[in-house]
Amino acid sequence: MSNQALTATRSQPSSKTRERTLWTLQIVAALFFLTASASKFAGAEYNIQVFDKVGLGQWFRYFTAVMELSGAILIVVPRRAALGALVLSVVMVGALYADLALIGGTGIPALVALVVTATVLWFRRSTLPARLRSLLPAQ
Repeated sequence: MSNQALTATRSQPSSKTRERTLWTLQIVAALFFLTASASKFAGAEYNIQVFDKVGLGQWFRYFTAVMELSGAILIVVPRRAALGALVLSVVMVGALYADLALIGGTGIPALVALVVTATVLWFRRSTLPARLRSLLPAQ
């Protein structure tokens, strides 16, 4: 077997494993953000208190819920997964800031969600529209 054939054989399982891992992350993220947005739309007491502490009003809770719902839908659409991950990453940067600076939390849940969505964004970045892709480091 030639070196090229051997390299190709070795890279295929890696590629399949990466693809499965990314899809798992995308599905987990979608479920997490669907749940989070539903909780915000439903007006769970915890969310009302959190958004009161943020200080932008309850309209911002609904705005955040719409962004989470939109991102959750997009992240499982193959040609839009990177866009969904971008939306969710931006939401999580805001959540991380709010948790650490305004609410006094640990930021761990937002950080974990940010790592997951940023990972999906990085590996799916080739599907971003060209204007958005140009904002990211070269591939």
